Amino acid sequence: MSMRDRIKKSVAHANQQLGEREGQLLLNTNFDLVHLSPAIQNNEKYQALVQVIQSASSRNLSVAELEDNIRQLGDEAWELTQDMLSAAKRAM
Repeated sequence: MSMRDRIKKSVAHANQQLGEREGQLLLNTNFDLVHLSPAIQNNEKYQALVQVIQSASSRNLSVAELEDNIRQLGDEAWELTQDMLSAAKRAM
């Protein structure tokens, strides 16, 4: 594998994981106070995802544990997480 391919693979892998700051943002954001689009709030995975985030926050889980719990909800929940992060960043 060439160096370029290894770099691409590494970047792709990093982009598929929560960064420490993103994870902390999820754990520290009160999503009741953040303006979320109806598309986010009406998603069937939204309530389950918020419960996972709130549970992780109250139990003081690590970002890696939070990410594992989100991924257990499936790909749609992971994509919804990215949308929620974007909304939380805009609200800051």
